[in-house]
Amino acid sequence: GAHRRWGRRWRRQVRRGAARARQDPPPETRRAEFRGSGLVGSFRTIYQTEGPLGFYRGNGASVARIVPYAALHYMAYEEYRRWIILGFPNVEQGPVLDLVAGSIAGGTAVVSTYPLDLVRTKLAYQLQVKGAVNVSLRESKPSEQVYKGILDCVKTIYRQNGLKGLYRGMAPSLYGIFPYSGLKFYFYEKMKTHVPEEHRKDIIPKLACGSVAGLLGQ
Repeated sequence: GAHRRWGRRWRRQVRRGAARARQDPPPETRRAEFRGSGLVGSFRTIYQTEGPLGFYRGNGASVARIVPYAALHYMAYEEYRRWIILGFPNVEQGPVLDLVAGSIAGGTAVVSTYPLDLVRTKLAYQLQVKGAVNVSLRESKPSEQVYKGILDCVKTIYRQNGLKGLYRGMAPSLYGIFPYSGLKFYFYEKMKTHVPEEHRKDIIPKLACGSVAGLLGQ
């Protein structure tokens, strides 16, 4: 009697679990849709599952970060370069000066906009699916934090960890930006010296120098 009832209950639980497994594939299965599909396959999957707007999901956080970052980066470079020249009149104006000014400017831009970069990174791992359910692109866990947007992410991080939470992990970014930013401006100014004087203000030479400088700095 008791053993039969327990056996029937166990078989019912097994059937329910099997049915749920068929309906809700695990996160690894979802990630497998993108793994190994290549660039074209990933574009196709995103378009089929989310439509054209899927290609721009999370772009708001990227724009909110890159606009002030780029503005501060180039403004700080020009200002630091001018301050160095005024403070050290005998310093040689050349690529070395650009290397120093560019490195300091890159660090200034990172420190000033890192909270936005942190928010962008956190939101990039989230995906809003139909049914108003938020899941992570990584392994979805019940305890995982889900954010509703940029402001919600900033408020949540500040409420949980204070100001230091908005700057957590900044050190590796600084380690990378100092040499990258300095070398980028160094190569940019160095290559401009090889451009004929009458073409130095043209857009195409500037774009070409900037592209190669960014590549070499990276």
